[in-house]
Amino acid sequence: MISVDQLVAVPSLGLRYLAGERGGSRLVTWAHACDLEDPWNWFDHGDLVMTTGGGMPADEASQCRWMTQLIESKVSALVVASSPTAPEVTQGLIDVAEAHGFPVLSAGYELHFVALARTVIESAIESERQRVTAIKRLYDVYWQSLHARSTFTERLSALEVATGWALEVREQLAGELIATGRRHYALDGTGGAVSDPVHVPIPGAGEVVLIAVADRLPVTDRPLVQHIGGLIALELEHDAAQRDRMRASGADLLSGLIDESITLSAVWPELRHRGMVGDVVMACWSMPDGAPLNHHSIHRQVCLQNYDPLLLVRGSALVGLVPYDTEMLQRVAAKLAPGCAVGTSSQLAMNTHVAEALRQAQLAVARAHERGSAIATYGDEGTRDFLPSSVEDIRRLVRSTLGPIIAHDRANDGNLVESVRTFLRYDGVWQTSADALNIHRQTLVYRLKKVEQLTGLKPTSTEGAAMIWLALTAAERAELTLDDLAD
Repeated sequence: MISVDQLVAVPSLGLRYLAGERGGSRLVTWAHACDLEDPWNWFDHGDLVMTTGGGMPADEASQCRWMTQLIESKVSALVVASSPTAPEVTQGLIDVAEAHGFPVLSAGYELHFVALARTVIESAIESERQRVTAIKRLYDVYWQSLHARSTFTERLSALEVATGWALEVREQLAGELIATGRRHYALDGTGGAVSDPVHVPIPGAGEVVLIAVADRLPVTDRPLVQHIGGLIALELEHDAAQRDRMRASGADLLSGLIDESITLSAVWPELRHRGMVGDVVMACWSMPDGAPLNHHSIHRQVCLQNYDPLLLVRGSALVGLVPYDTEMLQRVAAKLAPGCAVGTSSQLAMNTHVAEALRQAQLAVARAHERGSAIATYGDEGTRDFLPSSVEDIRRLVRSTLGPIIAHDRANDGNLVESVRTFLRYDGVWQTSADALNIHRQTLVYRLKKVEQLTGLKPTSTEGAAMIWLALTAAERAELTLDDLAD
């Protein structure tokens, strides 16, 4: 496309500015002649209006209103080649145009509008030809990058080279950076002044936008930016589908690790393939009131773009085998729900029992809720009292937590303690726990209901399971029998 300045620079057209020279960079998409009194009803955005003045009002006040309405129609410029009978262009009209930076050009009456229109049309056709060539080049560059198995950032950089622009992809609402090319200096201003960026929504990607800023070349072709946005949309859609598959397989792996049908050592190499090359922990996210979490698309969030953790929904909580990155874990919590907290276990080793690490994480998140903090780690400075340090403290904890069911078992030759211990050992799987106890599933349901009635703790809840497990584990580690602990 051709700009107003470029039209003025064509000697054969004989155009000169009456007003609005600072708007000379406006692009002209088409040119039409019109001598009607309401040209704004007949033109589109970017058109050049050519008139002999026949439809212009004569008095200054009316010309000012006429000019204002024409400017509001978003046309690019006005060319006036006044006929002998047309009213003169008033100073008021010129002042209105100048105030808005709207180009008003004068031409001799002998100017053939068809010559001006031909210049604009030829430029538009050439621009379209160049755009088609540029689009083909973009797709070729992108295909070559895909074929070379490059990263998203590398593909974005290849598109930067092809266009001469600096590019980045952001989540618009939170402002989180998804990807940027190597020319980021043009976007953050470290390479000098930043020109006005062009924002293009990525189709089908929610609130994600592509931002293009001039680097070697100005960003003058928005349709070309939109084509790049289409390529990015395909990229993000492919990535989302891959992340969905990774989450589903990760849930299966974590379920197997928790019920100990899979060992952590067998899964350890897979963790590296999922981006978890450093320390890993078990994490538990939950709300203080047990409200559900918005977890369905959490694995697609920007804060997890470098990882594919093992995630599993358990009741109203989300648990996961994740990198030990406290900042990332808290960002995940903020995405899941306002007020959501996260608890983490001790760091895992290849011989760690994941089910026990999960209970540590559940205890930690329960402590986070008690303290009103966003995160707690099992064994840190604020949670060292999870397991009592003295035998007397252990006795006190077990009696306050399990005393009623210990007394019940002694008085009735019952099995409530062993039933709840087995239920927690098999991580709350009803049928597996019942089979291990050699009882009917409904009998186990009755026994755990009795535990809840006697202790006030629900073994199937995060808090109840954590407190009961804490008491049982403390007694086992101190090598104390429950008979010795009863009142």
